[in-house]
Amino acid sequence: MSDFPKRAAVAVIVDGPKFLTILRSRSVRAPGQICFPGGGIEVAESPQAATVREMREELGVDVTAQKEIWTSVSPRGLEIHWWKTVIEIGQTIIPNPDEVESFSWLTAREIVACTNLLDSNRCFFEALENGVFSI
Repeated sequence: MSDFPKRAAVAVIVDGPKFLTILRSRSVRAPGQICFPGGGIEVAESPQAATVREMREELGVDVTAQKEIWTSVSPRGLEIHWWKTVIEIGQTIIPNPDEVESFSWLTAREIVACTNLLDSNRCFFEALENGVFSI
């Protein structure tokens, strides 16, 4: 696909032992997959700014992308920037149905047990378990 982005930003949002995950809508790339919210980084956009923008677009919330916790490269050559992100106080998650079918708060164990987990997110949890980075 010629329009496949070269870089992506991902919001890693944690509440106690649970992570915010989304189920991708049927109209986007990798439909029906579970993953963290995020998306392509636009030309001249920083990964941090892309994380904030994607959260507004996908879930209708304002966030603070606090720090980049990991960078990975997918088998397709996509450079992925993983950001520890916090939803600003008083925000209500309202999924954009064009991009997100639903959202859930799941533990790491529940997430990796999903057969429809996006491969890059599976790699994230493997790296986390192996101590490559911490949250």
